Amino acid sequence: MKRFFAFCAALSMVTALTVGCEKKAEKTTETTVETPGGETTVTESTTIEQSGENPPPANP
Repeated sequence: MKRFFAFCAALSMVTALTVGCEKKAEKTTETTVETPGGETTVTESTTIEQSGENPPPANP
């Protein structure tokens, strides 16, 4: 039983340490075009994913 609790504690510590290691930067651009026939909206979303100390900026 002690081994089970030690395993659960070690697993929870490893999970807690690895969850916060990933950083994401997201850029969303919304463009609206008006024409005589109506209005069109285009939304473009870009996600930049990199693990480590310095992720790249959101504006490429």
